[in-house]
Amino acid sequence: VGNGMIVKHWRQDWLFENTNWYEYNGFNDWKLKVVSKDEVQGQWTQRVFEVDDKPRYGGSATWIHADDRHYWQNTTNAPLPRREYTQRNDYNITRRTNLHEIVKDGWIHDQDNDKIIRDEKGNNYVLAQEKGYNTYTRVDDSKCKPARDWWKKNKDFWKKVRTKWEAEYAKNKDLKLKADIDGQPLYMVLQALKTNASQEEINRVIDSFIISGQ
Repeated sequence: VGNGMIVKHWRQDWLFENTNWYEYNGFNDWKLKVVSKDEVQGQWTQRVFEVDDKPRYGGSATWIHADDRHYWQNTTNAPLPRREYTQRNDYNITRRTNLHEIVKDGWIHDQDNDKIIRDEKGNNYVLAQEKGYNTYTRVDDSKCKPARDWWKKNKDFWKKVRTKWEAEYAKNKDLKLKADIDGQPLYMVLQALKTNASQEEINRVIDSFIISGQ
């Protein structure tokens, strides 16, 4: 982001032999997928969250360490990325095949994505396909000082946001959310709160976006 502006980005959590995660269903709703321990033996789940810490997508697979390569690959459904949903509305699911590979100076995120039209009956139609390739290179910690300073000032606020979401996830139910309220998505409403907002204030904001899952 230009002009030295600090922006909180999406996050990812990795869980070993995890037995549940959310799969995106296409209508601002997520279905809870539950599997047995045997199905995920030796696997890692990647859980990805939006900038406001609501769910984005999840999937489970085994990290492969062979032939001097270290990678993890999974296919799962996800909402449209911002570069898409701000420009078009002719499809509603990005089916991501994500390959994460650790390399000498960082990691690679290689994507093979299908743009899916899903109707109310659950029928899927492939509109188009795309290739994505992102690289992440480790830099000296000194270059990250502005971000670290920002996080020190804001981490307590976002801890409260995560606390609320974790309480919702612990209900182990499907989840459906409003896309916006009065034209404002959740992340904008949260950003308008003071950094010392109470847990109750944050809970009320998030609750106002939840349609089901309670």
